[in-house]
Amino acid sequence: MELRSPLDPADVPDEWYVERMRHQRDLLLSASDFTQTLDAPFTDQQRAAWATYRQALRDAPATWTPGPTWDAPEPPA
Repeated sequence: MELRSPLDPADVPDEWYVERMRHQRDLLLSASDFTQTLDAPFTDQQRAAWATYRQALRDAPATWTPGPTWDAPEPPA
């Protein structure tokens, strides 16, 4: 996932990339919130796969080296 902006200065501080990555991560988490509700149309196995994906998103900031790109985890099929 590209974290650069065409409006960025030549030397972008790491804090900007961290903020952008967390924002993208939060959007992905929000978009998958419904997968954990009891009335979601998923089997227990599918719900567990989504839970694993969501945990990977929450763990991402600790394992990511700040930079202009971020390889977000792939959501379950």
